[in-house]
Amino acid sequence: MECEIYDMPLFRGGDRSVLEAALQRSPGRYASYRKGDFIAMQNNACRSLLLLCEGSVYAQMTSSEGRELTLDTLSAPDTLASAFLFGTESRYPVSIVANADCRLWVIDRECLRQILEQDHTVMNNFLTIISDHSLFLSRRINEFALQSLSSRITGYLKDNHAIRNLQEVAFILGVARPSLSRMIAQMVDQGVVRKTSDGYVLG
Repeated sequence: MECEIYDMPLFRGGDRSVLEAALQRSPGRYASYRKGDFIAMQNNACRSLLLLCEGSVYAQMTSSEGRELTLDTLSAPDTLASAFLFGTESRYPVSIVANADCRLWVIDRECLRQILEQDHTVMNNFLTIISDHSLFLSRRINEFALQSLSSRITGYLKDNHAIRNLQEVAFILGVARPSLSRMIAQMVDQGVVRKTSDGYVLG
């Protein structure tokens, strides 16, 4: 497990002696989850850093009316909850759900703070991770708040090449399946999208 931690993007290039000393004082804990398990719940306190060593997760936001929106999908190796850890109000704005069987290493916030104070390489890695995740989130907000459904479908197809499962893509785009089906049908009629044996693709 230690080798996996050293290979994580957060600690890449860092001083192993600093990390070893910090983990001796506060060793953290190992956690495993099955597909569909909630790793963190929206609005719960965020007191630890989650290092995703194996598997994948998705970040899901649920409104007071029960509407669910998938904001991001992350695969190992990656760092979870980095942007929420040191906030004035350290709470998860999203739920983190296992998208497959996962293994994580959970590190206490104060332990991470000590590592960041002593190792500038890890601190720079941490800042890069926060910045990259924030940039991705701003793009997602732009997609959902400013773009039409047809634009979001086009963007999804550019990134993923095909729509094979309408229910799954509706979940990712945060729309009802019938709404997605109607829009795809319109885009097929317009020649923007075509149906193939591999699913719906750009025309």
